[in-house]
Amino acid sequence: MKRRSFKKSFNPRRVLTQCVGLTIIYGLTSVAVGYAQDTPTTIRAGLMIDGTGDTRRNARIFISDDQITRIDSLRGSVTYDLSDLTIMPGWIDTHVHLMSHFDGDGKLHRPTENESTSTSIIYGLSNAYRTLMSGFTTVQSLGSPLDSELRDWIMHTDLPGPRVLTSREPITIDTGDAVAIRTRIRQLKSEGADVIKVFASASIRDGGGRVLSDDQLNAACEEGLAQGLRVAVHAYGSDVVSAAARAGCTSIEHGNRYDDETIALLADQGTYLDSHLGLLYDNYEQYRDRFLGIGNYTEEGFALMAEARRRGLITFTRTIQNPNVQIVFGTDAVAGAHGRNFEEFIVRVRDGGQDPMDAIVSATSRAARALGLADTLGQIAQGFTADLVAVDGNPLEDITAMSRIRFVMRNGVVYRYEP
Repeated sequence: MKRRSFKKSFNPRRVLTQCVGLTIIYGLTSVAVGYAQDTPTTIRAGLMIDGTGDTRRNARIFISDDQITRIDSLRGSVTYDLSDLTIMPGWIDTHVHLMSHFDGDGKLHRPTENESTSTSIIYGLSNAYRTLMSGFTTVQSLGSPLDSELRDWIMHTDLPGPRVLTSREPITIDTGDAVAIRTRIRQLKSEGADVIKVFASASIRDGGGRVLSDDQLNAACEEGLAQGLRVAVHAYGSDVVSAAARAGCTSIEHGNRYDDETIALLADQGTYLDSHLGLLYDNYEQYRDRFLGIGNYTEEGFALMAEARRRGLITFTRTIQNPNVQIVFGTDAVAGAHGRNFEEFIVRVRDGGQDPMDAIVSATSRAARALGLADTLGQIAQGFTADLVAVDGNPLEDITAMSRIRFVMRNGVVYRYEP
């Protein structure tokens, strides 16, 4: 199998500056330096959390090419001795914005800025690199047409980054009526979208009120599913969250102020719920000055986000009381948050009351199922893709262990190893 090591000094800007002058994707075969190994890779872990809720002590994992081929607990030499660590399937973040970045002036990138595509991709690759190094081997990036180019760079080259799924541009109130929405979804499918993102509510910084009618929502979800695409709906209140669930949409993004009746509906419909409790808001506060003054990032907007965080935590603690609600892991990571995605685990468990094992499952097998990848990702099991992350400590006893990443493998390739 192929195994590659990347130095901490890896510079996406330098690499792409060299590559863009030669080609954009086509003909690019290798950027990273690596070596091939004919024998299977073996890993021993002190504790294995398999992604489905089961654990195993002193597990030995066999990997050939990009697949897990066998698991046992026998003694013997291994390629990587992680017997002091806890190993899990590579984590999945179902909601990020990889193209979101700060410009050279330190402020949030404005669409009005004259930035070349290659420069934007460089920023995106830098964010992708940080995300992979933090243990996330698959992400769903929602909101930029350049996401698909970033996806293809990572897929077709040796540039280090997570597996990327993308919606490209979202469906919004400006898309038009139900007919226009259906037409746009078909266009997005032809442009390479993996999922449809729908803004059924306004930005929380504008109050988060409902903006799409039942007809528009039904059209979006029906057409998306008819095209073989999942539909992720940005929604907050009971009315719009319930409407999206009844319309058969795949997931609710945010959903921080709905009632108990809506919780029951989400459970009955099997709608996935992606709440964002901590990292998003902590990041906004940490970099407040970099966001303020751009678009709806105003003092009023920040006050509305603070209230959304408070209400969202209350809603989440009520939601987890119903074990049938399909909660998945997402962060809504924007500029400044990439590579810190694991912080959301800590907030969900420590402040939201989520069971640590359920939090891990929400970012592994359940997230894989939500993305339509349950047959290949999200589990440490024979025949599954070799995406693995190991941490120092036992996250079932101390959730902060999720921040102590020591080993990252994606597709059987080692990107991080700290003995």
